[in-house]
Amino acid sequence: MEAYRSLAPHLILKYNHFFDTLPASLPVSPCPTSPSSYQIPIPAPIYFSLFFIFGGGLYLFLLVPFALRTKQLLAAPLVAGLFLLPLVLATPDSPGLQILHLSACGCVLMRTVDLYYVTPWRTGKEPTLNFEDWWVEAWKPFRKVPLTQTQLERQEARTSIQVREKNKDVTEDKPNATTPTQDSTPLHQKPSGKFVTPAESQRTDPNPLHWSAYLPRWIFYAMLMDIVPFCLSFLPKERVLSLSWLPRSLVTIAVSASIIYYISLVNYTLMILWATITGDLVRNTEWTLVRHYFPGFATSPAEFWRQWHHLFQYIWVDLGFKPTHYLLCKYVTGRKEMPKGVAQALEMIVPVMGVFLMSGLMHEYMIVGMWHEQFGYMTAFFLIHGVATILSKVLQQSVGQRVQVPRVVLIAMTWVFNLTTVGLFMTPVYRNAGYNLAANHSVLLHAYNFLRANEVF
Repeated sequence: MEAYRSLAPHLILKYNHFFDTLPASLPVSPCPTSPSSYQIPIPAPIYFSLFFIFGGGLYLFLLVPFALRTKQLLAAPLVAGLFLLPLVLATPDSPGLQILHLSACGCVLMRTVDLYYVTPWRTGKEPTLNFEDWWVEAWKPFRKVPLTQTQLERQEARTSIQVREKNKDVTEDKPNATTPTQDSTPLHQKPSGKFVTPAESQRTDPNPLHWSAYLPRWIFYAMLMDIVPFCLSFLPKERVLSLSWLPRSLVTIAVSASIIYYISLVNYTLMILWATITGDLVRNTEWTLVRHYFPGFATSPAEFWRQWHHLFQYIWVDLGFKPTHYLLCKYVTGRKEMPKGVAQALEMIVPVMGVFLMSGLMHEYMIVGMWHEQFGYMTAFFLIHGVATILSKVLQQSVGQRVQVPRVVLIAMTWVFNLTTVGLFMTPVYRNAGYNLAANHSVLLHAYNFLRANEVF
């Protein structure tokens, strides 16, 4: 008993010392939200209202059946306004809301530029949609809306026409080739072309579930999105910048994981709300992120980015890959004197690098609008990963066919490469305590500040 009594003051002293070392409030290094000299501070509600006016206006304008040039001229001020909005205005209320606004502006900007200008230039398709196609387009990031029978027939006919035109171009380039015979079979009955895949055309999930079956996952992501920012909020910016490679890598993993948790939480929230309102069952073939694989288990940079870009993959393909491939085939590889091997190599390399360059420029846009940082870190990071993606594909198709490397080794190599190069991406983030972007939205953080303010501990 005497031993316990003598030990008690020592434990109380250690207890008091521990709580004395805790910060008075969190986060220790708040993410700066002060606008630059050329940015005008406005409240968050007005900030988002302007986004919905410009971005929503561009999407609604797709329903108006104007001529191509007229629609492009009328859309130009909205596109310019959407681009300048995050650069000219800023909300000092919350860094989390500001980066969310920047991300939304960037994604909608890229998609509408493609729909109004790039796709019409590349394919001749006018930026006018009927309501069914518009509804599919509006939900595209999150939900694969099942296509109607009319949409299926229209897409099948369009694909058949594209295949026929491609075959016609080939026969024109080869005058000695035999011209294929023409028949009178209606387009919608022809089996040629690439048809709509079942995942896009119909609901193929054999076991649709009630939304409550996905509620545990929503709770899991919600808890992680509260715990991870709370833990990161204890780190001073100066200490993070001075960390060695391994500790900083752990911080980077936590920041990257929180991005995945946030995107997944948004997707599950929309899915549950949709199922609750409509009374429909959840089919995991419709919702984009319900069945996606975690990019942390990728065996190569190519697989990593396929999984990471799952949500907005169609934007990168339509605005980055396809236009670059179109220009390359039209002016470089389509020339008769171009060697076939060189043409195939260029068509594999250049469009992929175009996608990563576009991704780098978009992230530069976000960093400049958020923290007015020096240009170049994001572009360098994504170009390096573009080269790594191409090399990993080449190695998989050559060495990978002869040598069987254990999957765990490939995963470890991918992790080492990502953590070695991610310093370029994270440098402007760490300089501005960007790991605390979501800190103010943590319930645990507000509870901690409340208890400390009332001297509970």
